[in-house]
Amino acid sequence: MTRRQLNGELDTCGTLSTQNPSRVQSDPVSRVGRSVLVAIGITLFTPAYAVAPDEVNQLTAKEYAAVLVDDEQQMNCLDKLYTKESNWRPEAVNGSHYGIPQGRSIYLKTATVEQQIMWGLRYIDSRYGSPCAAWSFFQKNNYH
Repeated sequence: MTRRQLNGELDTCGTLSTQNPSRVQSDPVSRVGRSVLVAIGITLFTPAYAVAPDEVNQLTAKEYAAVLVDDEQQMNCLDKLYTKESNWRPEAVNGSHYGIPQGRSIYLKTATVEQQIMWGLRYIDSRYGSPCAAWSFFQKNNYH
């Protein structure tokens, strides 16, 4: 059984018998060059503060939050907010509010420090847009 030929480029086994006119992936040096460019691109877009998963447990709650926030001004606002709310204590309870962000979710009662911080940041982002906006609201209303 022979395969259909595409412009005379396939032999009877269906493999290419002539050079690809665009020379895409034909030159090993070009493939190496593309690989190097991809590696450089990945390096440029990988944050310098990236933390290996096994190092996450070595960070304090504030350090972990700072990695996620990655903005000094916003982190200062978050620090003030969470210092007032829970003093960064994951076991903090105030009525029906739990954890570092003092959220009204029973989930926070058993969540890890990392989960509490991520929950709190998502809450702040969806309700206020930024930690500084949440801090501003807190200063006026004594809650967030």
